Amino acid sequence: MSRTLAELSDRWDLQDLMTTYATCIDSRDFDGLDTVFTPDARVSYAASGGPEDDYPAVRAWLAEMLPIFAATQHLMGNLEVRLDGDSATGRCMCFNPMALKPVEEKDQQVFFYGLWYLLDFVRSGDGWRISRLSQQQAFHHNLP
Repeated sequence: MSRTLAELSDRWDLQDLMTTYATCIDSRDFDGLDTVFTPDARVSYAASGGPEDDYPAVRAWLAEMLPIFAATQHLMGNLEVRLDGDSATGRCMCFNPMALKPVEEKDQQVFFYGLWYLLDFVRSGDGWRISRLSQQQAFHHNLP
């Protein structure tokens, strides 16, 4: 299948957007998430026990909740994208190990989520943004 340069560029931009999302979450860069989501985005972390709400409320929840973890990693891959002009839909695989802050160093608990992000994207004046993100859980292991 032959792809246009514009389509290849859009796909690359969407891949970069998902990498930025993961980097912002794992580095606790909540201001950086403003470059990932539209201001009116709908976000659902319900599949892993989190909220389903508008982006500003979820951003505040992330800032409050993520500090309980010593570390998180969002390993993104297999981004499937369907482009339609200035909008797109997608599905992105994520493997997410999370380490709780230990009471004692030897007691650190690490648990894992395997999930898919289901996504709607829109092209804005500042580039591609996520307008809807929800999770579909594939598996989990060693939950607290």
